[in-house]
Amino acid sequence: MTKCRVTMSETSASRGTRTRPSGTRVALVTVFAASASVAVNYALVHLATAFDPTLQHYPHFRFSDYGTLTIVGVLCAGVAWFFATRFLASPRQSFFRVAVVSMVVLWLPDVWLFLKHEPSRAVTYLIVMHLAIALITYNSLVFAAPAQRHAPNVASAPRALVGPDEKLTSRRMPRVLWVTLLLAVVVEFLAGLIGMLYVPFNRPDGWLAHRGEAIYLVHALLGAFLGIAAVAVAVHVLRTQAHRIERIAAVSGLCGVVIGAIGGALCVSHPLRLLGMALMFVGVAVAFFGYLIPMIETKPVASASTPVTT
Repeated sequence: MTKCRVTMSETSASRGTRTRPSGTRVALVTVFAASASVAVNYALVHLATAFDPTLQHYPHFRFSDYGTLTIVGVLCAGVAWFFATRFLASPRQSFFRVAVVSMVVLWLPDVWLFLKHEPSRAVTYLIVMHLAIALITYNSLVFAAPAQRHAPNVASAPRALVGPDEKLTSRRMPRVLWVTLLLAVVVEFLAGLIGMLYVPFNRPDGWLAHRGEAIYLVHALLGAFLGIAAVAVAVHVLRTQAHRIERIAAVSGLCGVVIGAIGGALCVSHPLRLLGMALMFVGVAVAFFGYLIPMIETKPVASASTPVTT
């Protein structure tokens, strides 16, 4: 009796192959989801102001406000789905978990608005608007640009004999590392959110505001420490034989931190402040979901080999 080990290509063939949606298809579906989300939110705002005319001047009901953030959020979801179908073993399950977590994250500012005693009817409509974006985007990407499985083709699966001493698994980073980075991103986001709500948006240009200097300093220091940690983790993971999922997580987290830092720099200038705040939101989302990947993706990835005894 001999021992042979089958490469992951054979194992994948025995389970069935997955067809990945093309980049063009994902882009078109993303544009459709963004357009539909903006249209639905516009209708909801129109409905809210029709029932309560006093909400016509509510700042979060401005089209430039919710329209920009809606488009940015849907574009991030489209990019996430594109990479999920190419690098994750279970893209739909992982994307669903990410969608649930993102829904909770989007509701955090709404809860804060409730605590600030802003008009309850307006905040309720904001909650519904965020839910509509999540439902439209998730279902559009998953069903209009699906990652489909096909019947297995075992006959075409290649076999390879490898030595008994070959390492079959990549080294995994401690789970506490990803939890720590995830919590750091959350704390940084909350600090930025408090600063955004406490410091006036129409403040003069400058690195420090005349009101809320302490909040801005804390936000900046947390961002600096997070940036150093993100760079260190990315360099370590890329220089070692780390799991592919962890390489994706480290690079995604670093990209998110860099995008957030660029957004923070743009906020110094008043004309670029809205764009900077949108970029900071995108950066936090990318970093958060990047560091979340190692904790929600539990199935083996295609780069590992699976031993089979005959």
